[in-house]
Amino acid sequence: MIFNKLARYGLILLIIIISAVELPFFYHKIVHKPAIGPRFYFSPITKNFMIMKHDKGGMGFYDDHWKSLTRREFEKYLPFQFYRDLSKWGELPDSIDGFAIDASVIHHNSDYYRIMGKDFDFPTIDLYPLFESQSDFAQLQFPGEFFRIKDKIDFITASSNEINQEMSEKFNAALIEAGFTFPAKLIAGLPTTKKPFDEGYFILDSQNDVFHMKKVKGEPSIVKTNIPRDLNIVKIVIQESVQQKIYGFIITANHDLFMISYDHYRLLPVKLEDYNAQKMDLSIAVDPFYVNFSYDDNTRFFSTICDSNYIKINQTSMSLQPLEEKLSEKVKYALFPFSIATYNSFSSMKKFDLKFHSSLSIIGIILSLIIGFMVKIKRREDLKSNWFDFVIISFTGIYGLLGIILIKTDLWK
Repeated sequence: MIFNKLARYGLILLIIIISAVELPFFYHKIVHKPAIGPRFYFSPITKNFMIMKHDKGGMGFYDDHWKSLTRREFEKYLPFQFYRDLSKWGELPDSIDGFAIDASVIHHNSDYYRIMGKDFDFPTIDLYPLFESQSDFAQLQFPGEFFRIKDKIDFITASSNEINQEMSEKFNAALIEAGFTFPAKLIAGLPTTKKPFDEGYFILDSQNDVFHMKKVKGEPSIVKTNIPRDLNIVKIVIQESVQQKIYGFIITANHDLFMISYDHYRLLPVKLEDYNAQKMDLSIAVDPFYVNFSYDDNTRFFSTICDSNYIKINQTSMSLQPLEEKLSEKVKYALFPFSIATYNSFSSMKKFDLKFHSSLSIIGIILSLIIGFMVKIKRREDLKSNWFDFVIISFTGIYGLLGIILIKTDLWK
């Protein structure tokens, strides 16, 4: 009999866990409409922000004083972003502030990068292709070897899975000669052929020095950069851009952002208010005049504008109503005493985060106890011998109630 009871409570526990994952999730899907935040642009005409925002009637377009604009009026203030439409209308300016522009100039002086919160826990396979950076061909070709680097660097021939001793020894010697200290802590590159050229990899050694490694005409090219050791680097993001102004970005443990310039690896600091790299998505839009750093945590939205030399010239922010303050969320807290989250919008990994809700959950627990009592009376169950069911409901609320309703006692006597 005791084993029957243990089996029953085991099934109830399973129902509780599944319910704590799924019920709050479906509640959120049914009750909450997706919150779409504003998009900030910076106009070279007005020298101020322009805002695109979802309203009840659809998409709204505004200037920095929240004056409503038509879409056509809005785009006229943003020739760098909407130059194709303006060209079609015959309204693209010939010049702005004495700078001659046309569709080709704007296209070749624009770029876009993204640094996602998910990038920080994204699983990687520690095998990397090292492209030929001075290929004789127009398109990059995948090499026949992949390298791994920890206590030494090994190049592995993909077709035979054997170590290429000659290449491995050549690159090991070049790294040591450049002052590299094994093991490697961090490796950053863009291992794809879908890029205009290859800049190799930036590698952080055990002494926190950053090295730039490339393959040039089959030979190693290793540069020890002058990037300071004391930055406490947690992420390097490489972005090979046709503009060839920056190699990419460095993010530190303090969420400081630096751009690695082509000027002898000089760091360009970017001051971003309240930026948290692991909990925010950052987009960087470059146009002929400005660089727009836009980032958000789904509730707070920020935009910092720098000039073409990455000097800050303006910033703005906007906040949506926090989810916790909405009536629907308070109802959720009353219904569900806790929830188990398996998904985080800023993580690439499945989670199992137990989150206890507010004291409002007492309401849901009391209602669950009343319903549980009524169900047992209707089923004519012995309340005294099944007292532990009410203990379960007292701690788990609606989840425990669901389990006790589904797993009847008379089947487990």
